[in-house]
Amino acid sequence: MKKYLLNIGVILFDRVAMLVFQIWMASYYVQTLGISNYGQWAYTLNMVTIIISIFILGIDVIVIKDIVNNKNKTGEYIYSGIIIQLIGFVFVMITSLIVFDNSDIIIKNAITSILIANFFIILSKSFYWNYSALVESKYRTIAVVISFLIFIPVISVYLDLIKNKEYVLFIYAIYYVIQFVVSWFVNKYLFKASYVFSINKNKCKEYSKVGVSLILSTLSVMLFTQTDVLMIKYFIGNTATGEFSAATRLSTSIFILAGILANTFYPKIVKLTNNDKLQFIKIAITTVTIFCIIGSFITMLIAPYLTSSLYGENNNISLVLSFHIWCSLFIFSGAFTSRYLYANEFYKVEIVKTILAAIVNIGLNLYTIPTFGIIGAVGSSFVAYLIANYLSLIIFKESRMLFITQSKAYMLIFNPIQYVKELKGIKCLFQ
Repeated sequence: MKKYLLNIGVILFDRVAMLVFQIWMASYYVQTLGISNYGQWAYTLNMVTIIISIFILGIDVIVIKDIVNNKNKTGEYIYSGIIIQLIGFVFVMITSLIVFDNSDIIIKNAITSILIANFFIILSKSFYWNYSALVESKYRTIAVVISFLIFIPVISVYLDLIKNKEYVLFIYAIYYVIQFVVSWFVNKYLFKASYVFSINKNKCKEYSKVGVSLILSTLSVMLFTQTDVLMIKYFIGNTATGEFSAATRLSTSIFILAGILANTFYPKIVKLTNNDKLQFIKIAITTVTIFCIIGSFITMLIAPYLTSSLYGENNNISLVLSFHIWCSLFIFSGAFTSRYLYANEFYKVEIVKTILAAIVNIGLNLYTIPTFGIIGAVGSSFVAYLIANYLSLIIFKESRMLFITQSKAYMLIFNPIQYVKELKGIKCLFQ
């Protein structure tokens, strides 16, 4: 247990650093380009993210699971997965250039920066997959910290040299290039990775097959998390898009922690018996839900001061953040239930529940955005997360027990004595 908690600690340090970077970048973009142009950046980023979800097969947890089960073939699993994703990235570039056949300088610079960044993000997975499987994320954190120490002086010089303000959009790409280079050195000379480059044709076929089957799931997740921005731009315009994106940049930076926490324990979840998996997930959901409730109330209190200090006075940004943060209730719990589904290879459930949520989110947005503006989009998102990560689990025989477990986890919040008792019992699973 200590190993996993330590791993979470270093990952949280990692995420705090990334959170600072992302918030600073959003704030700098808004102040330099204006809220309307920031809306253009956010629109471009969301569109590319959706395109990526189609072609970059979501095989990350599959590769990690393989490494957990057979460390001797780590090189085969990692590089087979990377090759599959790089092939997908070629299609991402082609599709993006077709979709964004636009003369707008903001969009041109944005698409170039985003594509460069994602290329190096894919390459960096060759290190991070292995760290996750071995519960050794401290090496990723070391790479992130060193990257920031290098990034700060580099970007200071860059900002002094550029003449056109639109070039600030390349801050995004510059960071991920630096992070990849640093990660390579950390992996080779500090972690001293023992695996070698190797391609397993059978694994390439397997990853392609599983990845293709998960496209609908990954795309659906992107649709109900990214189409809010696209629909706001269509119905209301760039300024509203910028306001919504600026607010949700803060909340989604926190939401990323959900996946990190779940991924930290994923190697252990894979090895547990089914009853132990459910017991662990029950306590995990209760724990993260308590933190989400407390964190959401705190966010509502500080939202006006936080957003004004970062973006200037704007009541819409503050209001969106105050309500959007409550989506964390189902995002954090959903991260653990999804890992259970992956560990048990219930891919069909993951696919169908996210498709259902995407349809609901888009359908609600058609009414809520024109009627209530950007707050309407927040309400649609909350309902979509509720359906995807809780209510839909009751539909399938494979996930019905998971729905019951999640319901018990929520009820356990109101019985602190029993919660503490069951929390102590979790230690036995890690011995």
